[in-house]
Amino acid sequence: MTSPKIVARVAGSLYLFSSVCFVLAMLVRSGIIKSSDTAAHDIRHSASLFRASLAGDLVSATCFLLTAMALYVLLQHVHRRAAAAMVVFVAVIVAVAYLNDLNLYTALAVAADARYAHAFGANASNALTTLFLDTHSNGLVISELFWGVWLVPLSYLVIRSGQFPRLVGILLVVAAADWIGQFLANLLAPGLPYVFAIGQLGGVGEIVFVAWLLIVGIKLPAASGSAPASAMTTRASEALRS
Repeated sequence: MTSPKIVARVAGSLYLFSSVCFVLAMLVRSGIIKSSDTAAHDIRHSASLFRASLAGDLVSATCFLLTAMALYVLLQHVHRRAAAAMVVFVAVIVAVAYLNDLNLYTALAVAADARYAHAFGANASNALTTLFLDTHSNGLVISELFWGVWLVPLSYLVIRSGQFPRLVGILLVVAAADWIGQFLANLLAPGLPYVFAIGQLGGVGEIVFVAWLLIVGIKLPAASGSAPASAMTTRASEALRS
């Protein structure tokens, strides 16, 4: 049998690893590309590092899907349909991420392959590289919607389960509203000041949730008794085997 606390820590570890990979990949790319005017040159001279950042993105998306599956095992006993909706929303996030990373792969191909510069000219090749990079950035804006939407069923499951502090669930609700708000602001009012800075506040809820999973795990039912805890453990084990 797999203990729910172990499943919780697995989910927390995957969530943390996915987030770290994504952030590092973003930081690496921002360090490589100094200006849109030199994007192709910058990528060409740091192609290996750019490839590593792309790999980090793909690993991050894969681990995020595994995170959702682990959370389903952990919380499906609370409300199976809500848990299933959570996994579906994450699957959409991952699919969009994979497709969006094709823009990075294409930008790398245009920048690193001299045939494109020879065929289009250096300026056109750089403009094409920049176009694919901008398309990837626009894809991230679209992803913000589902970064918020998947947290809605998760926060519901966390609050209804009674196995986490209520504050953790409330912070996840705030995080969901924050991501959806960022999506609307970036799409409908691009360039609006302080959107990014305010948006970071919503991340507190996810950080607290991950920290709780890693440090505390999940609160098992009180000893009325051991039967509910045992039943929960059994359901988690059966879900893992299936």
